[in-house]
Amino acid sequence: MRRPWRKGGVPRAGARRQRMSEGRLYLLAGPAVSLVVACVFLLVWLHHRKRSYVPFFAVAFCAYAMAALSQLFQIPAGVGLNTMVSGLVYTFGIFCLVQGVLARFGKAGAAPVLAAVSVAILGLLYYFMYVDRSLVARIYVQNFGYGVMFLFAAVEIFGASGRRKVDRILFWVFLLFGLHFFVRTVLTLSISPDLFALDRMRTEGADARTIGLLFRRSPFWQVLNFSLLVSGLLVALALLGAIAVDAMDELERQGRIDPLTGLANRRGFDDLAQELIADKTSHPQSLVYFDIDRFKGINDGFGHATGDLVLATVGGLVARVVMPRDVAARRGGEEFVVLLASTSARSAFHFAERMRAELRRTSFPMLPPGAVVTASFGVAERRPDEDLADLLHRADQLVYAAKHAGRDLVLTDDGVLAVPVVGQGAG
Repeated sequence: MRRPWRKGGVPRAGARRQRMSEGRLYLLAGPAVSLVVACVFLLVWLHHRKRSYVPFFAVAFCAYAMAALSQLFQIPAGVGLNTMVSGLVYTFGIFCLVQGVLARFGKAGAAPVLAAVSVAILGLLYYFMYVDRSLVARIYVQNFGYGVMFLFAAVEIFGASGRRKVDRILFWVFLLFGLHFFVRTVLTLSISPDLFALDRMRTEGADARTIGLLFRRSPFWQVLNFSLLVSGLLVALALLGAIAVDAMDELERQGRIDPLTGLANRRGFDDLAQELIADKTSHPQSLVYFDIDRFKGINDGFGHATGDLVLATVGGLVARVVMPRDVAARRGGEEFVVLLASTSARSAFHFAERMRAELRRTSFPMLPPGAVVTASFGVAERRPDEDLADLLHRADQLVYAAKHAGRDLVLTDDGVLAVPVVGQGAG
């Protein structure tokens, strides 16, 4: 009897074990990479806690690794139990990944839809495992179900407002990743005829190892693991890129925001105001410029900390009265400006008068009881082809004139004055 040796002195049984070992090492690449990616997302979140959507990504990639390892090592044992447990963890991972991306875009209402799709996937897995057993049906259910979840995310991303280049990249990544579940499944199953016979072989008492070997050698399984490894890395890179862009945007935003009032600073106002001026649909535009009266006296008499609280309170008042398209800012010191969209000089005058009266009525607990804070206002409607610097200069001159006219006034281009209620200002 011939000994089972291969050419070169390697036993055939040993060669088979070597091939299986190499195959298992190849299959371990996906879970290993996913765990590394999950750790990266976790570290990113630990350094940027404000990005509340990042933990979703860490959990998603960790869940994929756990589900893949569950299938690879058959933990828990038993085909039915392993199918349901790994399916549950896979589905949970996809849910977290999609929910994290949609949370980044502020799509808070997407969770019920994703949960419904997830429940449907798990329900059908159970049906085709224990009621009408069919491996091919389970393959279709999981892959098509996950494809639907990714396509849903792509549609939601496409409908998000203010999409940037990185958002368009995420849209295409999720769209193509979702479509790949459909295309890959159909094509690989068409060249994996053995999979259609595995359920029959199992019911006829075929050896479980033989069935497992046929499944792992199928083109479907090989392409599945390779495609998920590559596409998973692409998704991870796209998400990390989006997080990096978000961080840079946050730094830029902080450079355009006055930290004391939460309004735009001088730089932020100039940038946003130029964008608004360029928008023809926002014409006519008017500028409201105001300066807190005798603010130096507040700083000198009660301290700069009190002065800062007064500025923050005034900033909160401005933020409450402006509309989303308007541009409000603290330009420096005690000076505030509001560029009003689609607002004539007369409407801007009434806006400024309401704000002047509201400021006079505002309570400032950091000041002595009965103290009143007032401001002097200048209102100028933007002229055709007038640039921002000239508009600011005109409104500033009106503020100067209002100061000299007695303070706590609103002065416009045509000299209209809002006569204040008789009272003593605090500053």
